[in-house]
Amino acid sequence: MYRFRVIMGACSNRRGVHRYSIRAPLRWEGVESRDRGEGLTENISTRGVYFLGDRPMAVGQPIRLTMTLERRSVSVGGSGVVVRVEPRPSGYGVGVWLEEVLPLPDAL
Repeated sequence: MYRFRVIMGACSNRRGVHRYSIRAPLRWEGVESRDRGEGLTENISTRGVYFLGDRPMAVGQPIRLTMTLERRSVSVGGSGVVVRVEPRPSGYGVGVWLEEVLPLPDAL
């Protein structure tokens, strides 16, 4: 089972939603392509997720993602659209606007 770690409490931002600093392994796949990759979440909100990914992605790319949150022993999956990609020293920072999030049977 993958584990997550709360690094700090919720923080507000200009988007008007709270983001929670959570570290959880994440897997993603392209909806309209065969692209696949892995990452580690940096923060999560009710509307999106920001993660450090292992490869570049295109802004506007629709993806499906899965991650397991240990505290609740639940796997979640969802679909969204890449809205931001930033080169980082150890990969790529990727922002995803979530269109749907659902509990899943042990997804990872």
